[in-house]
Amino acid sequence: MKLPTSQSETLSFFARWTSRTALFSAGILLAGLMAHRIFAMSTPVTLNLIKLSMVGAVLALVLAVIASIRIWIKAGPGVPRIVTAVLVSLALLGWPLSQYKAFTTLPEINDITTDWKNPPRFVKLAQLRPAHANQIQYPGEPFAKKQRKAYPDLVGLNVNRSSIEAFEVVADAMRRRGMTIVNEHVPGGEGNEPGFIEAVDRTMVLGFYDDVVVRVSGDQSRSRVDIRSASRFGDHDLGQNARRVRALLKEIVVRLEASVPSARDRLRKKNKKSKTSSKKEKRRERR
Repeated sequence: MKLPTSQSETLSFFARWTSRTALFSAGILLAGLMAHRIFAMSTPVTLNLIKLSMVGAVLALVLAVIASIRIWIKAGPGVPRIVTAVLVSLALLGWPLSQYKAFTTLPEINDITTDWKNPPRFVKLAQLRPAHANQIQYPGEPFAKKQRKAYPDLVGLNVNRSSIEAFEVVADAMRRRGMTIVNEHVPGGEGNEPGFIEAVDRTMVLGFYDDVVVRVSGDQSRSRVDIRSASRFGDHDLGQNARRVRALLKEIVVRLEASVPSARDRLRKKNKKSKTSSKKEKRRERR
């Protein structure tokens, strides 16, 4: 038995638009990510496009359910379109759904530091940050309390090297991690002034910009390394800043261990020093 014309048109409307909505949402997401990563489109606009694509994916699923119910009851075409819409929509929603556990279990913070009482300050990056980005000042005790509970392992690194040596190792580690250094201030000067390195890092998939600053303080024999990583946008970093700080600390330790002088090098240096001193003594005797 044939369906009335109006019913056939209504049925084809839901089946047709469920796939169109899903594919359009996927196009919005891909275009937004490409424009952000390649053509430097602003992060707020990209975030809005991502939200729009997620809303479109949910709408496509709703249309798919309605179309499926009508096909089940009254029969008719549209199954391939429904399957396409469901697969595309689930793929779009896969990433936010995979982050649900992190969103609910990790603290809602976007600024991580290894020194809660005196966090490293952004100087050059404070000028480079967009006006509508997150605040540049560390939020203080509310964030520190949440961080200590969630990431108790993120503390400063004490190094048995001079501050100059540690500074060079830190700069090398940051470059190896793919960070773009925008400002360097070598430690030293009057009162063993601390040095700092500011850099910009990008998330791997979405390409969002985050700010990083490392402070190196100490003297000729010992130094301390403190790190701060902060998201420019968003209230919840989903643990990204903690992972970055942890990875950078690990890289610094690896670089320090790789640059430890061997026993032979130390002996050679000691012998060279003793030879130099003996030559000076001979010169004095001749005089």
